[in-house]
Amino acid sequence: MSSYNLVTEKWIPCVLLDGKPTNIGLHEILRASHEIREIFDPSPLITSAIHRLLLVILHRNFGPANLGEWEKCWNKGLWDEDILNDYFRKWHSRFDLFDNKYPFYQCHELSKVKKHPIQHLAMEASSGNNVTLFDHSNDDNPAEFSPAKAARYLIATQAYSIGFGRSTPFNFRDSPLIRGLSVMVLGNTLFETLALNFIIYNKQRPFQQMGNDCPAWELDEPVVPNKDGSPIKGYLDYLTWQSRSVHLFPEGNPLSVQFCQIQQNLRLPEQEYFDPFKCYRKNEERGFVQLNINPKKALWRDSHSLFQTTDHSFKRPELINFLARIRIDCHDIKRKIQPAYWLAINGLATESRNPANVLLWRQERLPLPLKYLEDEDLLDALKNALELANDIAKSLNNATLCLATQLIAPDTDIKKINKAQKNVISGIAKGFSPMRSYWATLGVKCNNLLLRLPDDKAVNNKQVIYGEKVIPWWVIEARNAAYDSFELATQSLERSARSLKAASQAESLLRSDLNLIVKPYLDNKSVQGGNVE
Repeated sequence: MSSYNLVTEKWIPCVLLDGKPTNIGLHEILRASHEIREIFDPSPLITSAIHRLLLVILHRNFGPANLGEWEKCWNKGLWDEDILNDYFRKWHSRFDLFDNKYPFYQCHELSKVKKHPIQHLAMEASSGNNVTLFDHSNDDNPAEFSPAKAARYLIATQAYSIGFGRSTPFNFRDSPLIRGLSVMVLGNTLFETLALNFIIYNKQRPFQQMGNDCPAWELDEPVVPNKDGSPIKGYLDYLTWQSRSVHLFPEGNPLSVQFCQIQQNLRLPEQEYFDPFKCYRKNEERGFVQLNINPKKALWRDSHSLFQTTDHSFKRPELINFLARIRIDCHDIKRKIQPAYWLAINGLATESRNPANVLLWRQERLPLPLKYLEDEDLLDALKNALELANDIAKSLNNATLCLATQLIAPDTDIKKINKAQKNVISGIAKGFSPMRSYWATLGVKCNNLLLRLPDDKAVNNKQVIYGEKVIPWWVIEARNAAYDSFELATQSLERSARSLKAASQAESLLRSDLNLIVKPYLDNKSVQGGNVE
C-alpha cells in the first residue's frame, strides 16, 4: 500500500535563517517556525496556499479568541510543541496523501471519470484548455510529479482553480482565491509571519460560524456538493474549502504521480462574506466586490486602497484592521513589534471577455510601515503622491499621442482628422508604449517612497504635514522617468525631417505640461534622493 504522510515527509519548501533552502514536513515546520525565514515555492499560488493550511492548524489549536490570547502566542515566540504533538498524533492518518479511507484533500477514485495528466493541477502549466505560461508540457507528454510536488499542487488546486468548463455533478466554479488580489504580512521569521496573519478567530470572527467549523480533513463524511452553493460553516471550513474532487494515482518505486482525476466539488455560496486577506471595492449594483489584478497596472499603484480607513468606496483587508488593532490595543507585548513589515500581494488577471483565460499571475512585495494603518494625514500624503504620478503619466500619454499625430497628419487641425487616421494614430502611440518603461522605473522608487514618507513629518500651525521633502523628490523622479521613457520611445524613429519635427513638437508639449506639475516643488531646497535599504 502506498503511503506519503505530510506530517513527517519533507515536502514544504522553505529557507532557513542562514539562507539555506530545505524541505520540511508539517510537524517540523510549525515546531521550528522560529528557526525558519520563510516558505518559498516558485509558484506564488503554492506559497499562499501552504500558509493558509498552516494557519488552519494553528487556529484549530491556539485560537486566538481575543487579543489577549494572541499576545500570549506572540510573546512566547514559538508554538506549543506539546499541543502540536497531541494534534498530529490524533489526526496523523488524515494527512496521508494516499490513505485508503481518507486520502488527504482528496476523494476516493471516481467511477467512470477520465484520468488526466497530473499537470492539470498546475494552473501555470499547459494542459487541457490552459494557456501555456511557464510550462511546455502537454497532455500528450504527461509530467511525472514526486509525491511532494503533487501534494503542493493539490493544496493550491483547492484554493486556486478557475471556473468554466463542463464537469459533474455540475460545471466548474471558481475556487476561493481565483478572483481578487490576496495579501499576507511577512515577518522576519516564519513564526512571525504566521503570528502576524493569525487574526482573531471565534464564533463571530472573521466569519459567523454556522455549524461545526473544522478543517476538511477532520470530516468523517464529505459534504455533498450543491449546484446552488454550499453554506460556509466557518473560517476553517472556508480556508480548507474543497472546491474540487481530486484523486491522485501513485505508482512506481520510488513513488511518483503521473495521473489524477479532477471534478467540480463544492461551490461557494451567494451569501455575503469577506476573505480577511482580500481588498474589496464598492459596486453600485453588486455591493462590495473583490479588487482584482489589473494586468496594465502594478499593484503598488493601489497601495492607498489597501491601507485606507475612511474611503468607503473600498474595504481594506481585515488582516490590515487586525494589524492596526495590535498596534493600538496590545499593551503587554514583550517581543517588539517592528514599525514596518513587508506585504506580499498576489493574484491573477483574466481576459475581461473570457474570464477563464488567465493572462498572468502577479506577485509583489510592498513595505508596510504600520503608521499608514492609523494616520489619515499620512494616507492623504501617499494618495497625493500616487495621484501626482498619474498626472505625469497622463502628460506622457498626451505627448505620445501628439508625436503619433504629427507623424501621420503633420500641421493638420485636430478637428479635421478622420476616424481612419485616428485609428492609425492610436495604434502608433500604443506601439511606442512609453508607459511600460515609466511605471517600471517608478516601481523601483516606490519602496523608497513608502518607507520614507512616514518619517517626513512636520507641524505647521498645529497642522500635520507629511512629505515636505519626500513628495518633491518623488515628483521630480517621476518627471525624469517620463522624460527618459519618451526619449526611449523616440529612438526607434527614422532620422527624417518629418520625424525630427514631430518629436520636437511632442517633446515641447511634454516639457510644458510637466513644468506646470513640477513647478510648485522646484523651489524646495530640501529635495533629496537616496535609497532606503
